[in-house]
Amino acid sequence: FNWQRVRLVDEAMCAAFYERCIETIKNDPQSAIVESVTTKPKTKRRPVPLTTVELQKLASRKLKLISYPRTETDSFPEGFDLMSLIRQQFNDPQWGEYAKGLVDNNKFVQPRQGKNNDNSHPPIHPTKSGDGLSGSEALLYELVTRHYLACCSDDAKGSETTIVLAVAAEQFTTNGLVIEALNYLEVYKYETWNAKTIPGFHQGEPVVPKSLEMNSGSTTAPKLLTEADLISKMDKNGIGTDATIAQHIQTIQDRKYVVKENNVFTPTALGAALVDG
Repeated sequence: FNWQRVRLVDEAMCAAFYERCIETIKNDPQSAIVESVTTKPKTKRRPVPLTTVELQKLASRKLKLISYPRTETDSFPEGFDLMSLIRQQFNDPQWGEYAKGLVDNNKFVQPRQGKNNDNSHPPIHPTKSGDGLSGSEALLYELVTRHYLACCSDDAKGSETTIVLAVAAEQFTTNGLVIEALNYLEVYKYETWNAKTIPGFHQGEPVVPKSLEMNSGSTTAPKLLTEADLISKMDKNGIGTDATIAQHIQTIQDRKYVVKENNVFTPTALGAALVDG
């Protein structure tokens, strides 16, 4: 959680807020209360059915293998017997239980429709059990099978969540992903949900902080503007036109508001006084 005030330039004032929060937690460890929980649904989409190109990319990237099947179709045709292919995987020691769950627990979802169809072959899929395979063949079969099972699964689901925590009238916030259901990610080990994850919180819930820190820091002045920087900022803020920008830049130099050295503008005392008033 981060302090909602972000920072104070007065160290003594910041220390006073810090000590008040520390004292409050010390007197009542459960005094930190979740003030609000704001969520927005978020999903990570399962893959589309497998084409030659995608299999080549996956095999190269994940397995360091190259193969050459022959289909550019990433949509299964209507009436394709998807369920029987899933049932063939029930006895596999690695993903058999997952395959059973798709059928027995009604978790099967019709695969996404891709955008390509060569009208010759269906997408790449396992046609029977991979018993007896070893080495590179076993790895490639595993990739194809896990991809197929992932296609027949639901998207991963979660919520983009912002939490506001109140301590001694001060507010602290954090945000991240609360994963609600991994779904296809349970079997498709080649992908992860690359997001900052946080546990679930409920409004009004007390939270016991493990620590509370006050950190010191300093700001850094922005770099001086080059002529290209100045032109970009003038254009962005509607100062001058293509025909007059160069004239404006020359004018502030002629009036000694800035000096230009090594293509960088430095304000003079006159220029700083003009801005500061």
